[in-house]
Formats: sequence, C-alpha cells, structure tokens
Amino acid sequence: MKRYYVLIALLAILTTGCRAEVRLLLDVSENGSGTLAAEVGINQQLRDLIDTLAGDSESIISGLDLGLDGEGSTRVDGEMTVYTTEVAFDDVAKVSESAAGNFTSFTLDMTDDGTSLEATLDLAGELELSQFPIDPGEIDSAALEARVIVSLPGEVGEHNADQVLADGRFAWDIPLDDELYMFASTVYPKASFPWWLVGLLALSVALAGAVWMAAVRRDKKKDTTRRRPAPTPPPIDGTTSAADDDGSPFFEIGSE
Repeated sequence: MKRYYVLIALLAILTTGCRAEVRLLLDVSENGSGTLAAEVGINQQLRDLIDTLAGDSESIISGLDLGLDGEGSTRVDGEMTVYTTEVAFDDVAKVSESAAGNFTSFTLDMTDDGTSLEATLDLAGELELSQFPIDPGEIDSAALEARVIVSLPGEVGEHNADQVLADGRFAWDIPLDDELYMFASTVYPKASFPWWLVGLLALSVALAGAVWMAAVRRDKKKDTTRRRPAPTPPPIDGTTSAADDDGSPFFEIGSE
C-alpha cells in the first residue's frame, strides 16, 4: 500500500480538483465483536489522472494492500469511489493481530466498567516522505484527508481525539510528519434507583386510599337514609280529663 499511497497523496496534493480520502475504521459492539476496516477513496478527477499517468485506476486502487487480510468491496459515496478491506472479529482479543498491519502498537480492553483503546500509528515513518517534494504542513485537507475513526460501546470518557463525532465516535487526523498517539475510553452507565417506580407505587396507594374513603362515606350515607326516625313522645301539658282517667285509682283533689 505504501508506494501507491504516496503516489495517490502526491497526485491529490499537487493537482487542482483532486481529492483522496484514507480512513482506518474500528467499530466495537457491547459484546466484544465488531469490524476493522481500511478505506481509500478517490474522486473522479483523481481517477482520471491515475488512468492517464499509471494505467487502469480501478485495478490499481482495488489491488492496494490496505494492511488487512479481509474481504474487499467497492462503493460509490457521493463523488468518491471508495475501496474497502474489512475484517470481522467476535472477540476484542483478536483485534490486535488484525490491526498490526496498520498500527505500530494497538491495545483494546473491555471491562465491566467500560472500554479503552491505546494505539500508535507512524505513517510518516513508513512513507519516508523526506524523499518526496512534500511539505506536510502545506497539505490542504480539501485535497487529502487521512483519519482514524473509532466507535466504542458506552458513554464518552477520557480521550485525546481531535474530534468526537455527533454519533459518539472518536476521530483522529493522521499526521504525515509525525507519529500519531491515540487513547480513548468509554464508561458504561450505571443503573440508577427506579424512583419513578416508587412514585408510581405511591400514586397507586393514594388513589386506592381515596377510592376506599369514598366507598366508606357512601356506605355511611346509605345507612343513615335507611334508619327509621325515633317515635315522637306525646306532649305533656299537666292536665288530664276524667274521661281519660276512667277507672284510675287516683282522684282529683278538691273535686266535689
């Protein structure tokens, strides 16, 4: 890959309208499986230039050794034609072996608390740009983009990434004049106490109590309406007629 990468970089940098993209993509899922991929993308202007100067661009770019022993594919992404080599893994312990073709050092660990990555990449040393008329400081990102993009499970923790993308992935720009050191970590969110459940239970108890009190009041009201009123005692006026007291052993004092 290295010689052709230098050729592509030179053409993209020195020729107006040409653009090349190089990416290393690591995607790790929660169960430790994932993919590691290397991509090279070129636009139509660069493709035409390679066809003119070096022959069939399709066979040249698709035949690049991208440092991975995996499955190759080609896709069109906007104005870019992207050539990809991808390796799938089912355990993070197997990633380091696959990454050895691109990274100088590579360590990926998963624990119960989170995931961490530490790696170095020395593209400048591998390409030996000193033998080419290129000043890395003058390279325009519109002509050449080289990045490492990593997706780790969990919430973003400590890192030295150049950018954290909107979807939570870490991104580093690959320098052509220096070694790239990368570290990133994520943390798994802790399960919080379900206060919402406590609130729901309290509300249920309150509603049940209100229903019970309403039922009790309703039953008391029914008992009150069903109860017969007590009989009214006869009025006492202090006088009694003889007819009313017929046969009474008592007699009125002072009667004739």
